[in-house]
Amino acid sequence: MKISTRLGSLMALAAAGTLAVPVGMASAAPSSGSTAVTCTGGEIASGTYSSVTIAGNCSVPAHATVMITGNLNVLSGARLDADSAPSTITVGHNVTAAPGSSTGLGCTAAHGGCTSGGPDGNGPYAGEMSNILIKGNASFDHVFNAALNGITVNGNVTSVGGGGGGGGFPEVFIPFSVKDDTIHGNLSVSGLTSTWFGVIRSTIDGNVALSNIWMSDPDGNEIVHDTIGKNLICTNMSPAPQFGDADDGIPDPSYPYSTVGRNALGQCGFVLAP
Repeated sequence: MKISTRLGSLMALAAAGTLAVPVGMASAAPSSGSTAVTCTGGEIASGTYSSVTIAGNCSVPAHATVMITGNLNVLSGARLDADSAPSTITVGHNVTAAPGSSTGLGCTAAHGGCTSGGPDGNGPYAGEMSNILIKGNASFDHVFNAALNGITVNGNVTSVGGGGGGGGFPEVFIPFSVKDDTIHGNLSVSGLTSTWFGVIRSTIDGNVALSNIWMSDPDGNEIVHDTIGKNLICTNMSPAPQFGDADDGIPDPSYPYSTVGRNALGQCGFVLAP
């Protein structure tokens, strides 16, 4: 299990022209009403919005409270950083992310600026964490990457295609993470090619379907300590799904195993305690 260095990797890629991120000076201004806003660059201030569209390199500042009554949309090539600092975000409907985009949601002890006790030390907001709720679904269409950490999704989480390509490892580390999340629907990830992928310490009430996921990090595809209400199905994943190093330093030998309400099929039969 890696402490994410996603932001540094993305900044380096953007500077090199590898990741196209349109950056403008306009950011979402504070709102006391409910207006639709488009962020082309900068910070999204606390406020209530009818919808938010990310069209550039945008972030949510520390301790902001953002209420979106409708949808949060991340456009192609755009980047949303809501995982470097703790914030409160509520999305009334759905989150959608378009091809080539990058979405980070959730700052926790294992990710972003809230990291605590990791190999690189504590983050600037150690001991804090985000409070992020998506009342609908979260959908990712051939995105560059996504980091979902400590968030709650009332519907489904679906990712199809995309990824950072996996090149340049270990100098370039681009994780696609589902960590410490609560998903009340299903989780489906397919056709992802990148550096590292993991589903760790998450609760998914429905089915989990993982297929055609290829990672360049030998420690990739970690499936660890999850609670899954229905079936867990893993096919055509490389490296093969594993515990990896996610249980390093944890003395409880039962920690890495998961609870699956129905069946663990394909490559993921190992997740059940013997």
